[in-house]
Amino acid sequence: MSITDNRLATGEFSKITGLSVSAITKMLRQGKLSGEKQSGKWSIFESELKNHVGSEKKQASGKDTSANNKTQSESEFYSVEKFSQLTYLTEKGVRQWFKMGHLTGNINSDGRVMVDADNLSCKKLKNLLR
Repeated sequence: MSITDNRLATGEFSKITGLSVSAITKMLRQGKLSGEKQSGKWSIFESELKNHVGSEKKQASGKDTSANNKTQSESEFYSVEKFSQLTYLTEKGVRQWFKMGHLTGNINSDGRVMVDADNLSCKKLKNLLR
């Protein structure tokens, strides 16, 4: 990792991944997540976020859900915020469902989760649609 890498605070990392701050701190201490402690606060390299979210998604579903039958240009994708507005899931809930493999989608170049619109026709979400 270079010195010019962007860094995220544990709170920012938490919002993006849906993991609790305490879980992130524990992972940093155990070496499962790379970061630096400066002035008593942890910072995580942005590149680590992308690596971590991608590997968690593969582990949770047993496969990489970003590589599906459709290309990104053929499918419509929603941000976590927009998808939560279309359902009764909170933003954190959307991220957790995505991480667990219940929702398909991908992670864009900014490290943001993008949820596939086809998830709205999923049986699991039938009663959660607004």
